Amino acid sequence: MKILSVLVIATLSFSAQVSADDTLNKLKGMLGSATTTTASQTDEATAASSMDVSSLVNMVSENLGVSETQSEGGLASIFDYAKGNLSTTDYSELASSIPGLDSLLENVPSVAADSTNGGSTMSGLLSKASEYSSSLGSINELKQQFDALGLDADMISSFISQINTYLSSNEETQSLLESGLGNLGAML
Repeated sequence: MKILSVLVIATLSFSAQVSADDTLNKLKGMLGSATTTTASQTDEATAASSMDVSSLVNMVSENLGVSETQSEGGLASIFDYAKGNLSTTDYSELASSIPGLDSLLENVPSVAADSTNGGSTMSGLLSKASEYSSSLGSINELKQQFDALGLDADMISSFISQINTYLSSNEETQSLLESGLGNLGAML
């Protein structure tokens, strides 16, 4: 009988220890998951903070063979165009995702109020059509800004492609920009 009592007590003790260990492992698992989530969030924050305007300017300058000034001005023009088509909230979200974006917009080249003199016939037609459509007016202004930088209007799509490549790791930011650019690519 003594042996049976010792066996029952040992079994109960062991059973309580297994239950405690199982509970402890579950708690560790939950804490490990929380730590993993935190690490994942940290990775996302690091990826977002690694995105900044200066690295984008450098990338565009190197990949497209344009000067840093042309890169800054072209990027500023494109982001300014997008800003004009986004809500204040959406633009704020875009700007917070790309540190330095607001200061980049200071590099939007100014264009002459009457730049229809000279230039191509197509520019003249686009300028005239822009009087009747704000969308065409914005596109015309973007083309004039690139012209003021000494860049061909065909470079706009190359700049947009570079921006999309740069933002490819952040789908939400890329989606905001695409929303701001609307059907610009189709109209170029």
